[in-house]
Amino acid sequence: MVYVLPALVACGLAAAGWWVAAGVVFWGAFVVFAWGAVNPGSGLFGPLVRRLPVARAALGEVWLTVDDGPDPATTPTLLDMLDAHGARAVFFLIGEKAALHPELVREVARRGHGVGNHSLTHPAGWFWALTPGAVWREVAGCQAVLGGILGVAPVWFRPPAGHHNIFVVPVIRALGLRMMVWDCRGYDAVWRDVGAVLRRIGRGLGPGSIILMHDAVPHAPAVLAGVLEMLRARGLRTGLPEGGGAGVSG
Repeated sequence: MVYVLPALVACGLAAAGWWVAAGVVFWGAFVVFAWGAVNPGSGLFGPLVRRLPVARAALGEVWLTVDDGPDPATTPTLLDMLDAHGARAVFFLIGEKAALHPELVREVARRGHGVGNHSLTHPAGWFWALTPGAVWREVAGCQAVLGGILGVAPVWFRPPAGHHNIFVVPVIRALGLRMMVWDCRGYDAVWRDVGAVLRRIGRGLGPGSIILMHDAVPHAPAVLAGVLEMLRARGLRTGLPEGGGAGVSG
């Protein structure tokens, strides 16, 4: 008995040590995967584009991207402003909204802009946690809507809020899509202070930037006006990515 009790205690401590080690590994892996899922610039789960190719950046090119449309209250104004400045953008559209306003989707493409896939319902709060089947429904559903409206499917995908998990890349590959995020944003979907939004964009803006802006917010035209003036002042020009989006050659 003198020897059995210490042996049992030792075994218990050893077992506890293994459980502790397993817990550390589990939670460490969880933190890494969570960081990769909610960090838009993370390439942990597969390739993505967050800046222009070096050769195009060297020419002073940037890509304007506009998320969350189409919206009848703001999209036509944004299109007119882009036309007035001879600028192009990629509009990452939500499938459900596109189905309600197919004429706006066609107008975006008709005016020479790119159309990208921004999911069917834009579940921004939980897209990063969706199962493979749910990811497929969101991405393929939007792809079907936009392809049906335009006659050609998009080639670029942007996850809601930039969040994506390990299941997203296999899905978009199967659908012939590539993922585009950004490296320059002003949080215009959160902040209503246009000056603050533009100052933040200005700090990150340079040749090769992919600029994130939002449609369907009241101050979208004011933000776009400020960005276009900033581009003019800095001698930068807009372009479209390879494939353009949908129905536009880049």
